[in-house]
Amino acid sequence: MITLGFAVFQRATGPTYPVKGSRVQAAGAELSSYRLPRSCTVAGGDCVIKIKSAQPLQGYLLWKRYKTPDEPQRLDLGYNNGWLFGSLPDQPPAGKLEYRTFVRTAQGETELTAKPLVTRFKGAVPGWVLIPHIVLMFLFMLFSVRISLTSAFGAAPVRHSVPATVGFLLLGGFVFGPITQHYAFGQAWTGFPFGYDLTDNKTLLMLFAWLPALWAVLKERPARLWLNIAFAVTAAVYLVPHSMYGSELDYKKGEVVTGK
Repeated sequence: MITLGFAVFQRATGPTYPVKGSRVQAAGAELSSYRLPRSCTVAGGDCVIKIKSAQPLQGYLLWKRYKTPDEPQRLDLGYNNGWLFGSLPDQPPAGKLEYRTFVRTAQGETELTAKPLVTRFKGAVPGWVLIPHIVLMFLFMLFSVRISLTSAFGAAPVRHSVPATVGFLLLGGFVFGPITQHYAFGQAWTGFPFGYDLTDNKTLLMLFAWLPALWAVLKERPARLWLNIAFAVTAAVYLVPHSMYGSELDYKKGEVVTGK
């Protein structure tokens, strides 16, 4: 339950989590639900604005490339079978679009969000890469929580559990993680010393926190303090929303930058 709580918190608070709503009054109509994406796969068909309403609506988007002097372009949304929908145009991997969503009825016009949203595009990541990455990082957190609870109750850690935890982190964060990022944004590692990608640097910080604990357990030295520090760092890292300050395409330079 603790592990699931961390995972859900990280995902739901991150800048790529879609903005959703339900039972919203807009332009004199009640919208049953809507979904506004903040992460899209290039040519993946998932960059769709979806607004559900039993009452026929009209709507449109105003979008522009993020951090550019472009004039906003208008994209009219279509209504069919209770859904108002439209797709944002594809961008290169790490490209971002800033957009605003409007709905309109005879009673007036309403913008769905208080400020423009930003969605980032990524390349398609094959399942053989993405699934192991997610599973291994989940197991890393699961074992970290288990070790922390063991330490909190004063019991000696199972000797193999700490090496297994570090192994999950190495495989998930330093093998499948960079491969995932390479497919998504064309770069494998954008953390220290090559860049400022927060996700990569958080992974590196967790490794540095777990290495002393691993050494203490393998050498059969008192390890409780190191285990508590390792989990405290891990918990702090997992409380930082995922994908913050990640890869971003600089349209002016035509290159991917990090730390923004």
